[in-house]
This record gives sequence, structure tokens and C-alpha cells, in this order.
Amino acid sequence: MYKECSEVAQKISEIIDGEADLMTSFRFYTHLMVCPKCIKYFNQFRLMKKAASEPDPDQLPADFDKVMSFVMEEVEHNCSHG
Repeated sequence: MYKECSEVAQKISEIIDGEADLMTSFRFYTHLMVCPKCIKYFNQFRLMKKAASEPDPDQLPADFDKVMSFVMEEVEHNCSHG
């Protein structure tokens, strides 16, 4: 299991995209079982990723990547067990 929420945040795209190996997936989902903050983050990220994949990239605002990076940094910063 991951000890830090930041480790989960670093693997989330890999998990959602189906690119994670078995051990990474196991540790990721084991952490989710005990961390409500990460469950919430995972569900929000999954919805954002789905929403971002639906529109034509040409329809996204010019600063979409910058905004998403900011959001990810804020979530990682605020998601910790302290």
C-alpha cells in the first residue's frame, strides 16, 4: 500500500489509462480502500479525464493544460494524511 497520498496522485493517470502493472494497481486500490480523500480525488480525476476526452481538443480553451496542471498541484498539495 502507498504510505502517502502523493504516491497515489502520481499513479492516477497510469491507473485510469490501464497502463499500470499489477503491483502498482494493487497498491493503488489498496490505498483507496483506506483513504476517503484519495477515493474522492480518484473519482473527480476520472470524471475530469472523461470530460476532457469527449470534446474535440480544438474546442478546449487555450489554457486548458495550464489550468489542469494547477488543479493537479493543488489536489496533490491538499491530499495528505499529515
